[in-house]
Amino acid sequence: MSLRLPSFRDARTILSYAQAEGGLDGTWLPTLAPGAPKTRCQWLIQDWLNGWAGQESHNGPALVVDLRDGPGLVGVVGFGATGPGRVELSYGIAPGWRGRGLATRAARLATRWLVEERGIREVELRIGRRNLASHRVAVKAGFRPAGRVRSPVEATGETYEDLRYVVGPSGPD
Repeated sequence: MSLRLPSFRDARTILSYAQAEGGLDGTWLPTLAPGAPKTRCQWLIQDWLNGWAGQESHNGPALVVDLRDGPGLVGVVGFGATGPGRVELSYGIAPGWRGRGLATRAARLATRWLVEERGIREVELRIGRRNLASHRVAVKAGFRPAGRVRSPVEATGETYEDLRYVVGPSGPD
């Protein structure tokens, strides 16, 4: 498994997930709806690349979780700045590839890169209270619980609460 920049060659794979029954289960590919056309899959790739280029991006930068001996793209890892020296990490694995430790390995690899190569002081995960699989990934990847975060839902004015996990400058355990 490796992490790499997205490529427009990934559009075909993303399209196959969007067209497959349950292929987008869990919204692991942000802003993509079941049955999405190829143009929307290409837009998502361009949006991630825009994030890396410092251009306007809805989702921000992301890396592809790639299996060299498999279908290629089986997941994504996204990055969002939350303050000076702090980054929020998000991850998603395609339904057919879950339960194999890929999210844990991807979170560890991305965190190590952020801390060791990019000088990030703190990497955080924000995970919904009911997302038990992601809580297990966070712990296995070396993150420690660090309280709760309340975030507004702009469309409704309501708030939701996530549990926060962090890794500091020593990197993942």
